[in-house]
Amino acid sequence: MQVWTAIPPDASRTSDFAGTYAAATEWRTGHSADMYNEGAEQQVLAASGAPVNHLNIPFENPPAAAVIASPVSLLDAASAYRLWSLLQLLLLVAAVAVAVRVAPWPRATSPLVKVTVAGVAIASFATGLLFIEAQWDGVLVLGVALAYACWRADRAAIAGFAIGFTAAIGKPHLVIGIAAFMLGRRDWRALAGAASGAMATLLIGLAAAGPLAFESFVAALLKPSNSPLAQMQGMSGLFSSLMGVNGFSYMLGLGATFIAALVAAWLGAVSARDRRLFEPALAGAVVLSLLAAPHLLGHDLTLLAPPLVFGLAWLAARTPARAATAGWPDRDALLLITGWIALSFATMYDLGKNTSGLPGRLTPWVLLSLAAACTVTVAAAVRPGRLSRGARIARPFESA
Repeated sequence: MQVWTAIPPDASRTSDFAGTYAAATEWRTGHSADMYNEGAEQQVLAASGAPVNHLNIPFENPPAAAVIASPVSLLDAASAYRLWSLLQLLLLVAAVAVAVRVAPWPRATSPLVKVTVAGVAIASFATGLLFIEAQWDGVLVLGVALAYACWRADRAAIAGFAIGFTAAIGKPHLVIGIAAFMLGRRDWRALAGAASGAMATLLIGLAAAGPLAFESFVAALLKPSNSPLAQMQGMSGLFSSLMGVNGFSYMLGLGATFIAALVAAWLGAVSARDRRLFEPALAGAVVLSLLAAPHLLGHDLTLLAPPLVFGLAWLAARTPARAATAGWPDRDALLLITGWIALSFATMYDLGKNTSGLPGRLTPWVLLSLAAACTVTVAAAVRPGRLSRGARIARPFESA
């Protein structure tokens, strides 16, 4: 917050939101064909007062994002940045609040514990990056939290729509693992809802900007200068930072993405057989989604805030008698919180690094540890003798 308030007006015009501001301005003024034209974007940013040596801030979101952000472009660039960053922070807080409200806490859990867990989920370095850079992740984080709440209410179609719509607006590449999770569950209602949500976003973009805008969007996203692999913090960034940017590291990244999707699908299948494992399975799928993402940076890690909340609630619910006493947080909960803290330090270490060699990016190593923890937890619970084959419970979701 202190850094945000100290940012001077000229610097605020060069945030990550500047690309969205330029594209939204182009669309609002009738120049939708220039939303991905870097020369036209730079003219808009220069007119907004951005420094001449910092005008290359490309717009990388789908066309519908510019349409949705267009009301903010009515403000001057500095004010638009302030408003957008506050909006994204509020969306993140709302997402955490939704997760806290619907997570499977033991009945005796005090409100203070829930508020504290919410504070831990919000207080990450990723949140700081989201707030300072005025990125789009708050929209998708809220979508994940709403999807989780709908799944717990046995409203799979709405859950899928929440994921599909919010992901297609700003970060479609971050939900590979979540899509695989739905496939593994054979959750056809959720998949249909996700397709409907993505189609709604597609239609908004088509109606507002035309088909050529989508071709320009794909070209902008695939441009190497917009996605430097060695700076990415998923599996693609890990291999590129270890072995350099080359065809071999690129193929390893693709293979790791495929494996992450397979594991996420397995987690989905297990959660369908025994819904008591839904929380750790979904949390693992979200972590694997981030690992599989071809374009992952620090602010995108805010996607893990809702899973942290319902993961801690699930751990507390495993031993409800202890959870109501000073015995909680127990060892597993403390390990999860430690992993959450380690993720912030890893993100700080990785920020701005563009070198090759050991240990590579630290963030994917921490994400791998978190994904392994979720997967091992689920695998241990389904060992023979731990759960009956095909076990189900009467209510859609019930604490273990």
